[in-house]
Amino acid sequence: MIGAAVLAALIALRDVRITLTNRPVARDLVPGVRKLRKLASEVVSYRPLRSDESIPDEFIAFFDAAQQELTANGLVVLGDLMEVPLEDPSGPTRWFIDSTQTVCGWFGVLRNRAKGTLQPAMLFFSESSHDSYFITGRGSSGRSTAQPPSHHRDFFEWGVGLGETLRRHQAQITRSGAAVLRQPPTLEAGPALVRRLREHATRWRATQPPAELLEQDVRVVTGDKWDYVGPRLLALLADDVKG
Repeated sequence: MIGAAVLAALIALRDVRITLTNRPVARDLVPGVRKLRKLASEVVSYRPLRSDESIPDEFIAFFDAAQQELTANGLVVLGDLMEVPLEDPSGPTRWFIDSTQTVCGWFGVLRNRAKGTLQPAMLFFSESSHDSYFITGRGSSGRSTAQPPSHHRDFFEWGVGLGETLRRHQAQITRSGAAVLRQPPTLEAGPALVRRLREHATRWRATQPPAELLEQDVRVVTGDKWDYVGPRLLALLADDVKG
C-alpha cells in the first residue's frame, strides 16, 4: 500500500476517524475502507516527468527544504518520478538512497482536498533476502489494510525529523536480526523495490479467506476505535465478501 495516492487516501480516512470520536457514524468510513481495499490490489508505477511537467509552484518550498535536509543527513538524491495515478492524480516524488545502499525512499507532498492543505511526507524502504520488508513513514498515516507479518512498519509525525526517523528505521531492522539487501544507487531501484513489496503483499492477501481478510482490514483501519465502531463497520461491509 505504498504510494502517494494511497497515503492521501489514508489521510482522508484518518480525518474521518477523528470525527468519529464525537459522532458514531460507521457509515462515514465505508467509502474510505472500500477505496483502501481496492488500492491494495492496484499496481503502483512511476514514470519520468514529461518535458511539460515540473514541480508545482506550491510544492517548490517543500521540495527545496527536503533536498537540503536529505543532503545534510548524508542521503543521495537520485531524481524525480511521477507516480502513475491509481485513482486520484498525484504529484512528483523525489527518490533517494542512503550511503549503505540498504535504505531508499521518496519524498512527496500530499493534498488533503477536504481541508485544502498540503502535507509533506517521506517513506523509507529496506528489503531482506527472505521476503521481509521494512517500511517507515514520516508525516504519513500508519493506517492501511492488513499486511503480511513479514512487513515491518513504523510511522511518525513529520516533526520527528529526518535523522530520527532514519535512526528508528535502522533500529527496526536491527531488532529483527534481518540481513538487508543493498540496492543499486539508481532512480529505477526504489520503484522496483516498492513493486516487489506490493506484489508480496498482494500474494499474501490472496491467500487469506475473504471474510477474515475483511475483518483484519477493518481492525487495522479502526485501530483503538475497534470496539467503538469496528463491528458496525464490518457489518456494513459484509456484502463485499459474499457470493
